[in-house]
Amino acid sequence: MYIALLPRFLKRAKLEKIIALAQKKGRITNDDVEKLLRVSDSTAQRYLMELVGAGRLKRSGSTISTTYERV
Repeated sequence: MYIALLPRFLKRAKLEKIIALAQKKGRITNDDVEKLLRVSDSTAQRYLMELVGAGRLKRSGSTISTTYERV
């Protein structure tokens, strides 16, 4: 039972790390998340879009220079 909860707990911890970085730096990029969590480009993008969808981050800029900041 506890093993089934582990992936959700780890993902939530990663999302909280992204929020903390955004609060510290003001604006973050996909590359920042890749380096912070040591994940691929697509995984970093998925995490960021999940936080945008949840209303915790705001996306701004063009596709090449997209940045994210805390709401």
